[in-house]
Formats: sequence, structure tokens, C-alpha cells
Amino acid sequence: MLQRIDTIESKDFLISYDVVYNCLSRNFYIPLGASSSLPKDSNNKVIAVEPSELVGIAKRWQDGEVVDVIVETPDTKTLRIKLPATEGFIPGQYYNVRIPVEGRPRPIQRAYSVGSSPHPEAGIIDIGIKEMEGGLVSPILVRKISPGDHLQIRGPVGKFIWDETFGGPVVLVAAGSGVVPLMSMIRYAVSKNLQIPMRLLFSSTDASHVIYGSELDDLEQKNPWLKIIHTFTRDPFDSRAQFHRRIDLAMVREVTQGLENPLAYICGPPEMVENVEQYLMEIGLEDSQIFSEKYD
Repeated sequence: MLQRIDTIESKDFLISYDVVYNCLSRNFYIPLGASSSLPKDSNNKVIAVEPSELVGIAKRWQDGEVVDVIVETPDTKTLRIKLPATEGFIPGQYYNVRIPVEGRPRPIQRAYSVGSSPHPEAGIIDIGIKEMEGGLVSPILVRKISPGDHLQIRGPVGKFIWDETFGGPVVLVAAGSGVVPLMSMIRYAVSKNLQIPMRLLFSSTDASHVIYGSELDDLEQKNPWLKIIHTFTRDPFDSRAQFHRRIDLAMVREVTQGLENPLAYICGPPEMVENVEQYLMEIGLEDSQIFSEKYD
């Protein structure tokens, strides 16, 4: 959820403190609740600020408690984490997690997107973690973390965001665990009953690797404004997928057909993201309508 800041004079503020500029409405935003620490005028409106005035909302490491571990696919889990304090977050943002790793002198930090909605509860977050072969952090988080464990966590971070102030319709394009921040946007829209048209084009290797598969099916059935389109890259016969190949121009053109001036959010491996950005521009979207996040 966002709050508008009517005046910001310092460009460094935007760069350093995750204030978000919405190019469509030409307003600056911060996570709901954060403005309680910002200077205000006699009418209680936030006034122009400098970075030195923002110590009160600087991100800090917290001790989060894992309250649940949810198996999503054979290699992906959701860690549900209770935060001791929160300023809220915006759908699409991520948190940094750091853990000690044997043989390393300092804790290792990694970024993980939030898959849950900040509405109605932002104090408990779901972070989605796919185990990466040879990774230092993800195998530990996926295999060894249990309810009751504690993790060092800091955030939220990121300008890859959406909520109702951005409008729609919205096209979401994901591959693999890139669906996690897009799921936060979908869950948020459902929780707020926004009814803004959304279409999710989701690429997975096969049905067993569809993250949030059952929930996505259920949400689509209950919300006529939401459409889920699957493509499986390694199962050419499963009828649960509309497509059976990697995302290409023809697929993007078909999925976006009939949507007037949509916003597009893309998340996944760098090559896929760059390709989809190009496809969207080829079918007529402007750069200002396209938002992307690359997962290495």
C-alpha cells in the first residue's frame, strides 16, 4: 500500500531510500506507515526532505521468526516469517536474508521476493525460495529451516511494484520462481477486491514445478478478472498448459490480445526478461508501460 508524497526536492532521496516514482501519475510514494517519521507542515502534509532527515525509516536488520514452512514444488518452499516490526511493503518488493555459512567469515546475504499481500497483514511475510544448485544460501533455507527458527531479515527493498494507484489492466509474465513477486500483486488485488483485469503468463518446466499451482487455479475460478495462462517447456502433452514451449512473440501477442494500454510486469531469468521486454515493445507497448525484475 502506498502513500503519496506531494513534494520531494532531493534526487538522492529517490535513489537511496526506495521512494517510488509512479511515472503514470507523476507522484512519489513510500510504503504506508513510513511517513510517520517524515517532517510535516502545519497541515500534517509531508514536506520536502533530504536524506539526512530520514534516519527514522532507515532499513535495519531484524530477527524474524519462521512460523511456517510450505512446500510449493520439489525445489521451492515458502518461508512464512513473523517480523518484530514493520513499516509495510508494496506488492513486488523483496527482503534481504542473511545466514551464517560454514567456512565463510561473515554471514552471507541473499534477496528473496515476498509472495504474500501486505493487506490485510504486513507483519507476517511469505518469501519464496527456490533451491539453486551449488548455492550457498538457498539449499540451507530450503532444506534446513523449520518453524521456530529465526532469520536475520531486512527490508522491504525494490521499485518493482504495483498496486491500485498504478491502474491496469495488468499483464504479468513469469518464469519459475519469478512468479513470487507477481503472486504478491495478485493476492493483493484479490484481498482488496480491486477487480482490475490481470493476466498471468507463467512458464514452468512441467506441472510439478508450477509454484502456487493449486492456489492460482482456485483464484482464477473465483475471480473473473484474473486469467492464468501456463506454458510448459518440458512436457509437450499436458493439457493443463495452453502452450508447450518457451515464451515467444506469438505467445505474448495472444495473451495480451484485447487489453487496452496494459501495464506489463516481467520477472524471471535475465534472457527471458529481456526477450519479453522486446516482444512487448514489438506489439506496441511503450517503455513506460513495462516493468521488469531479473533473477540471476
